[in-house]
Amino acid sequence: MNKALLTTLLRRVGLMHAADRVRYGLLRYRNRRPNQAFRAAHPSVALPPDYLMYESFQLNYHKYYEGGRETAEWVRDHLARHLDLQNQHILDWGCGPARVIRHLPAVVGRGCRYTGTDYNARSIDWCRRHLPGIEFLLNGIDPPLQAAGAAFDAVCGISIFTHLSASGHQRWYDELLRVTRPGGVLLFTTHGAAFRAIMTDAERATFDAGQLVIRSNVDEGHRVFAAFQPPTFLHELFGRQCEVLEHLPGERQGAAASQDVWLLRKR
Repeated sequence: MNKALLTTLLRRVGLMHAADRVRYGLLRYRNRRPNQAFRAAHPSVALPPDYLMYESFQLNYHKYYEGGRETAEWVRDHLARHLDLQNQHILDWGCGPARVIRHLPAVVGRGCRYTGTDYNARSIDWCRRHLPGIEFLLNGIDPPLQAAGAAFDAVCGISIFTHLSASGHQRWYDELLRVTRPGGVLLFTTHGAAFRAIMTDAERATFDAGQLVIRSNVDEGHRVFAAFQPPTFLHELFGRQCEVLEHLPGERQGAAASQDVWLLRKR
């Protein structure tokens, strides 16, 4: 049985969250030595509790911290093609335990301000206690954000739409437009065609028809809730109120796949 069929079965019988907890335990054991070595070599680096890290990314301290810095540089470079990153207010939507946003003040600088928001109260509490100089907001699984209209010049959401329902896509897109100023830039990553290889036959047929593919029967927003977005679906969603500046399709290299990148400008 391939992985896609196995996860479909686990969802149907209500065991997907339990299986994910087992995976967490295995990864915690597997990474114990490199994680201990990282902590010993970087005693001043604040690291979130293991499950918060796993829930939002992986369970490797080096990848969380050094990889987070690389992703922050990646965000800076993408935004800088379309926005002068000076004295701007940048929102990290779905920031989790700050893997990326903690590095933005150092890699962007230039008088910018930074706000992170997430629905996980434990993540927001950890961020507020350990990362001064960045504002952190708690939201629900549904909008609104605790922010004024047109408050942000740039918004990034890295692998957040990938864990939302069809209605969640529309509600959150509308809310992010509300808090983005006219002319502001939005950056999102999604599960595109590079992920067809891990879909079931039925999911591929739905995806190829330009329809959103959802793997649910688990808590929306959790790492095991999965959405796969064909470009036609996102052009329809994004094109109503934004100009699509760039769509960079992800690539598949062996068993690994990268997400699609979308850069938009609010009209």
